[in-house]
Amino acid sequence: MTGWDKQSDAPSPADRVLAVPCEGDDLLALFALDTGERLGEVPVGSHPVHATTCRGRTVVATMGDRAVTAVDASGEVTQIETGVLGPSHFAAANGELYVSCSAGDALAVIDSERLTLVDRVAVGAEPHEVAVAPDGDRLYSGSRREGVVDVVDTERHERIGAIDAGPDARVQGVALSPDGDRGYAVDQRGARVVAFETGDNSGSLSVEEPIHAEAAVGADPYDLVATGDRVFVPGRGDGVVHEFDRELDPIAVHDGFSRPVDVLEVADDWWVLDASAPRLRSLDGAVVETSAPGLVATPVSGGRIAISHYDDDRVSLVDVESGTVWTAKSPAYPFGSVVV
Repeated sequence: MTGWDKQSDAPSPADRVLAVPCEGDDLLALFALDTGERLGEVPVGSHPVHATTCRGRTVVATMGDRAVTAVDASGEVTQIETGVLGPSHFAAANGELYVSCSAGDALAVIDSERLTLVDRVAVGAEPHEVAVAPDGDRLYSGSRREGVVDVVDTERHERIGAIDAGPDARVQGVALSPDGDRGYAVDQRGARVVAFETGDNSGSLSVEEPIHAEAAVGADPYDLVATGDRVFVPGRGDGVVHEFDRELDPIAVHDGFSRPVDVLEVADDWWVLDASAPRLRSLDGAVVETSAPGLVATPVSGGRIAISHYDDDRVSLVDVESGTVWTAKSPAYPFGSVVV
């Protein structure tokens, strides 16, 4: 990996790198963030989907393996065994890295300094998105097959309970308000979002009825965004984005999208990534054309967004004011990127 400032152990602004897991070719592709120049690629294991940064390394979840892959600034690769299949999403708490392993019904706990597996926490079947309380003491993991949000004590590496999202629920996205007092979960099967109380001590299950409210959303919701006073839920099947207040009282339904998959705050506005249309569109109606539909987006400083065009094997950097900065060919099926 190039462009790394060894003195400060952080990338200099002019040399930042966009690292993109490419699921179809089992590679981590590297691009110069400012120009889109292809810097190379690193083999990382089967079906890499998401990446995160930790202690100067890029860590990649490889869903086809029982391991995650860490790549340091020199390009050296370290495989970290999870022991169970399907690593997909990351969360950091108390100096440790948690990885949801969807096929292993567990969260792998990794020592981020030593790059070793320190524990596994059994959770509901098919864990997916994870969210961490602001103080790091609790982690919330959505179970797609059991329809619950598991609550994990991160000090003890122990599941302390589960919040039932309702009959036949398929919990996909999970998010917390910035203060950690309220949690939200998307029920993909039921096309609804629920708000739950996190309880005392950012996660104690002393609350008898943790579900605080629920609301219908567009068909096939996948993820959600929670702020201090707003909750946004894209409905992929209906081409709408529902906007709620903190209590899930409706504020607006934003329509006219094809297949909205993500909502991102960039340059003091909310932008929607559309998986079936070559454009970004803000909730206020502004439009920025892109080279192809995008599946995953990563906000970058300066009003820019890195977009992975999954079906077109391309990666772009888009400025919400001026349009596409660059587009580059990538290995097959680029997915969740990270800036290093």
